[in-house]
Amino acid sequence: MAAPDQASCVRGDIRGIGGAPHRVARPSRSHHRADSSSEAWLNREYVPHIAAFAYAILVGGYDLTRCSFSRYRKFERDLIVKRKGAAYETDGEFYGVGDRIHLQVEAKASERQTSALSAAVEQHGTLTDLPPSAAKEIEYVLDLAPRYLWIVGPGSIEPPKHVYEVERRGPLNARFTSRVGLPESPRLDV
Repeated sequence: MAAPDQASCVRGDIRGIGGAPHRVARPSRSHHRADSSSEAWLNREYVPHIAAFAYAILVGGYDLTRCSFSRYRKFERDLIVKRKGAAYETDGEFYGVGDRIHLQVEAKASERQTSALSAAVEQHGTLTDLPPSAAKEIEYVLDLAPRYLWIVGPGSIEPPKHVYEVERRGPLNARFTSRVGLPESPRLDV
């Protein structure tokens, strides 16, 4: 496939960079890739992602040896929107007893995205009642069964906002109960 031109470059337009090189995400949408020798950049989601991960460890007391940062997985079964075998990435996982996920971190790039997702969770309360656009963002809770979910973005890390206790309800539903603050790090010596 020939390299797409500047006119179709989504990231090039956003970042104000012209010309090659490009990488093709899908035939209909190309993304500009900066020359790594001259410029480094981060996806906007990475800043709150890194900040929340560090906050959980440094302030929340979570164990650096019992967590995952940007873990790639595949869905174990068909869910509400996603299908078995589809790949996904979790932003942060902090493990409790028996390697169960105690705290799951879902990072968003903007305050608007963070607020929209958390408002939907608070308004609807269960995964199956969420609009499909919101459900697809967090339906991995059905596969992973975290005890808590923390939706993070700019302005929601310190103090921790948008923290929910997660209770699975059958094979295709979960209830989210809002809580104040980050849950305590699990005690593993019990």
